[in-house]
Amino acid sequence: MDNFIQDTSAKLKEWVALFQSQRQIQLAVLAAYLLLWLFSSGSLSTTIWIGVGVGLGWMIGRGSGQGS
Repeated sequence: MDNFIQDTSAKLKEWVALFQSQRQIQLAVLAAYLLLWLFSSGSLSTTIWIGVGVGLGWMIGRGSGQGS
């Protein structure tokens, strides 16, 4: 069981590193999230506001990461 947890943790760290280094993957995940939000909420205006909020949060997060 301990070996399974270590393997899973190592694989998760690889995926996070890949996600953080690949801008295309980040954009694809964001687009998929917004499409799922649109289909589940049924409101295009709400989806646009969620997209704006996520985009602003992303820009702020990227800006603070570059400053360190």
